[in-house]
Amino acid sequence: MNSTAITFVSGIGPGPTGTGALMIGLIEEGRSDPSARFLFKMRRGSSLWGLLKYVFNRAGFAGRVQRASRSAEAVVLLHPQTIGFRTFAAVVESRPVTWMYVLDSYTFCVRSYNCLVGEATPCLRCLGNDGAAAAEHGCVNWFRSGPFHAHFPQWVQSGRLRLMAQCESHARLLQSHFGPQAIVHVVPLSVPDVEVPAVLRERPTRTRPLIVFHGACYPAKGVAHVVTLARLMPDCDFLIPSDEKEFIYHFGAVAGLPTNITFQRMNWASGLAEAVATADLVLCPSSWSATVEGAVLKSLAHNGLVGLFAHETAFASEVPDDARLGLNPSDWPATVACLRVALANPAQAAVIRSAARAYITRYLASSSDMLSKIRAVCRST
Repeated sequence: MNSTAITFVSGIGPGPTGTGALMIGLIEEGRSDPSARFLFKMRRGSSLWGLLKYVFNRAGFAGRVQRASRSAEAVVLLHPQTIGFRTFAAVVESRPVTWMYVLDSYTFCVRSYNCLVGEATPCLRCLGNDGAAAAEHGCVNWFRSGPFHAHFPQWVQSGRLRLMAQCESHARLLQSHFGPQAIVHVVPLSVPDVEVPAVLRERPTRTRPLIVFHGACYPAKGVAHVVTLARLMPDCDFLIPSDEKEFIYHFGAVAGLPTNITFQRMNWASGLAEAVATADLVLCPSSWSATVEGAVLKSLAHNGLVGLFAHETAFASEVPDDARLGLNPSDWPATVACLRVALANPAQAAVIRSAARAYITRYLASSSDMLSKIRAVCRST
């Protein structure tokens, strides 16, 4: 069967994290496939030539997208917030069928990360309704989507806009929000720089266990949960891979934080990989309905003893119980007891790490050939 000519449209170009990493993987897979086309907004260059290319790319982006969408057999949109809502709407309304690969919770939450500051669990107040609760809780629509959220359900329920979810938990969320008419397929997210090492790194013997937070330093990623655990576990050291300024920006101050927390800005290439691999325990406690997070996959692959907040609407809930340590914000004493048992029992930790390794190996196999899987979905209906 001939390949379906498919055009991907993203407001975010290739880059080291998130949507950028996804674009790298798809473009790499499509290098030898002339039927795959990628349109994206360029990142700003540092040179004069780079700046000029950036300006011209942005200025002509909407026109290129609309022209390409008229001739493509299939169009897959990623991240409407950065594509631009007028461009997104123009594509959807000019075609009988358009696909969207869903990257976050923006389909029902104007924050994208459905989590309110001060709340420990995902916010679902706007799920399955018109989103009026957003204004009541001070949720700012930073992307200025205008009537976008009003049109979105109509597109989905009519079948004009069809959705691809990263995982089963998010597919259920989308179905719950848009109703039984919604066409939703699961295409597991492939993260290009996740590999399972032949053997895990040896962890040094420490007088105090080192617990590493693997995530960005803002509320939805669960950094407040890390602070809570640091207070309850004063005999352990905690590393947050960010600087104090970022914490202050989101939370107001660092005064009064437990002294067993160290802030140190680093990314995966500049020290975080080493910290995760050699930590006694890694925490990935996102408190939104998180889709597949690279931090979770990398932590499972390179350490294996990982604490996850496995809310039923988040990807973490799909990691088997025996391959993770559960974090329960409604019962911190029980959570601390669970973590302490694993830290004090190398044999139990080894069993969990083995299960985590088996799971991440299966996941990476299931998420390979992502472009081919997306094409198959586009061809199926």
